[in-house]
Amino acid sequence: MKKYLKIILGSFLIGMSLNLFFKDIGLIPSGTMGLGLYFADRMHVNFALTVLLINIFCFLMAATIFPKKYLARCIITFWLIPLFIVLTKDVGNLIDIKDADKLLISLYGGVLMGIGFRCIYSEGKLASGVNVINSLGKIIFEHNHIIILYSLDLILVILQGFTYGAQSAMYSLIAILIMEILSKRASIGINTSKVFYIITKKEKIVKQYIMDELGYDLTEFEVKGGFSKEKNKILMCVIPTRNYYKLREGIKVIDKDAFISITDSYEVINQDVTINKKGEEE
Repeated sequence: MKKYLKIILGSFLIGMSLNLFFKDIGLIPSGTMGLGLYFADRMHVNFALTVLLINIFCFLMAATIFPKKYLARCIITFWLIPLFIVLTKDVGNLIDIKDADKLLISLYGGVLMGIGFRCIYSEGKLASGVNVINSLGKIIFEHNHIIILYSLDLILVILQGFTYGAQSAMYSLIAILIMEILSKRASIGINTSKVFYIITKKEKIVKQYIMDELGYDLTEFEVKGGFSKEKNKILMCVIPTRNYYKLREGIKVIDKDAFISITDSYEVINQDVTINKKGEEE
């Protein structure tokens, strides 16, 4: 139930934001919703219906390529967001922001829509036809698929500039960037953990510091240098981001010549919790 409430909340925020901060303001959001808003405005047709038709077209296109499991990720939101566009179509009459500063409108619009996308993406669902386009791009262009999405947004900004002027286009670009940042964070997760890869000559002391002082487990890898051919060990440890500096500085104190490589970890599943973490469980 909590999962579906979050999806409904995300769809509501997107629908309301489109009506309040973009429609009739002269700003365009990113993706297929921005495309729908532009054509609805220029052709004087129903905005919600335009978004729904674009979503249906993308859904049918996906149905010919992707499995049912993929389609299940978008079947709810593809009609729910247009529904909330209809239900919130008069929000602009209740909250009149047409005379507000457009920079503030683009900022608030980008943030609220970004949060809406975040709610949907965090539950593993897809929000609009642009997600289908992105998935198709991965198949056709592999690692360069992101160019398709950026190209679509660029075309929208250019069309915005010709239609509403350069200033409106720049404000729309601000909203698009904010939406992209917030939604992408939800798609890939938030780096709540760090992964340390350590090569040190004081291996025993470093291991004791990690396990006894910090209370975290680690994994050892046997490796061989590509040039020197010397055998060595890599210590790998996953820790919460809050202890990042404590571990990094602690290793540097123990062995100032230690090799340390640190990467972000966006999700840790079944992390070993058998070691009693000091300050957390004692």
